[in-house]
Amino acid sequence: MLAVERQRTPGGVERAIATLTEMAARVGQAAGVEFSVVGVGFGGPVDLASGRIRRSHQTSGWEDIPLGEMLAERLGLVSHLANDANAGGLAEALFGAAGRASSLLYVNVGTGIGGAIVVDGRIHVGATSTAGEIGHCIVLPDGPECTCGKRGCLEALSAGAALARRAKELLAESEEPASSLRARCVDDLTGREVGHAAAQGDALALRVVDEAARFLGMGIANAVNLLDPEVVVLGGGVPEMGDVFLRPVRRSFQEHVMPSAACTPVVPAELGYDAGVIGAAAVALTEQGARSEP
Repeated sequence: MLAVERQRTPGGVERAIATLTEMAARVGQAAGVEFSVVGVGFGGPVDLASGRIRRSHQTSGWEDIPLGEMLAERLGLVSHLANDANAGGLAEALFGAAGRASSLLYVNVGTGIGGAIVVDGRIHVGATSTAGEIGHCIVLPDGPECTCGKRGCLEALSAGAALARRAKELLAESEEPASSLRARCVDDLTGREVGHAAAQGDALALRVVDEAARFLGMGIANAVNLLDPEVVVLGGGVPEMGDVFLRPVRRSFQEHVMPSAACTPVVPAELGYDAGVIGAAAVALTEQGARSEP
């Protein structure tokens, strides 16, 4: 990476695209390079056939927006659009935790949960660009409502927002004052704070993290039973809490996976927050290269 710029996401599609355009120009100047192609990772389902956003599960207004085309016009460049988890998975496959593995299941656990399937250095997107959406596989029928509108999705049970929601529920149900989380304003409680409390040994937080990890391990086992990848890579902010989360994930994975796949390693990502950016560039390079082959 030659240059990086980060900004908070502005409200509204037009403002966001204008900001991205300005950022791209500044990054090019800072890196001292002239771009020939741009890769775009978006945090939500995309339709690769049309180059349009299907929706965002985290913010409104992005439905059916031709993001790749709009950026291409404003930047004067060929653009390649990808779901951000797919981009992150490709980055980990090519440059990160996958090592020499030829097949990878990438699961990004942050505010939501996304996933990617990478085989021989290429993202498997499926017939409708939906492959890898492990976050919206249902693991608890009639469970809590998900951002997608269904109930019991893995995202609704194991993502960062789910950690905060479950901790609030347990704090409301119990009068036990011991939890350090009571010192926080419950309405503003975040998944990151729950994870930090769990790492410090807080019993209520540990219960929340263990429940979330158990469901995640189950979801990963189901996916491994179906796909049989060489390695599973866990990215996003939630796995960064370390062994307090990874140990119960691996334990649950072992309980639910087929015995023949029990040796599949479940490892933390290596590229951190930059995985999506590196992956978006990788998507652009691989797609551009594929289109230029005879």
